[in-house]
Amino acid sequence: MVGAGLAAGRRRAAVAASLILLAVALTSAAALHWPELAAALLLDSPAVVQGQWWRLWSGHLLHLDLSHALLNLGALAVIVLLAWRQQMLAELAVAALVAMPLLSLALLWLDPQLEWYAGLSGLLHGLLVMVLVRRGDMLATVLLLLLVAKLACEWRFGSHGQQFEVVTLAHRLGAALGVLWAVVRWRAGNRTARS
Repeated sequence: MVGAGLAAGRRRAAVAASLILLAVALTSAAALHWPELAAALLLDSPAVVQGQWWRLWSGHLLHLDLSHALLNLGALAVIVLLAWRQQMLAELAVAALVAMPLLSLALLWLDPQLEWYAGLSGLLHGLLVMVLVRRGDMLATVLLLLLVAKLACEWRFGSHGQQFEVVTLAHRLGAALGVLWAVVRWRAGNRTARS
């Protein structure tokens, strides 16, 4: 009976993850097709100041072109698959909903010159950190070290070869939020174990 309940729970999580991926893909595709929709959802600093708070979430669902969308959605699919295998999809979804506005506000605060932002890449860095920390094996450690090297190179040299300017600060902030989430979760687990 317990095995059947676990299997049903995993199926529900897989369906939920598929629906989330589909919703993100459809939002991104619709915004690429209708510029008016993109303008209403973009993380736009003046609009946020005027009270359009939904942009703190929706800006992460937009992409600048098809290749940007496919790259981000492909990475999201891989991260969701890893989270599903580690039975942490629900945690990942909650973390994403919490991280989106925090990442947006941090970007706007730390880079006052930034007028707008679109894309999942900052959030993806945070989610990847969460999944790798939870995995905790040698491969995860190597991948985390490679991610740190990538972030250091971006910080030092920027990101070149793109059709649009990459906001590498979002990558660092996303990774930092992923580390913060992992630390808070670890401390909460230790507190529970001691009780």
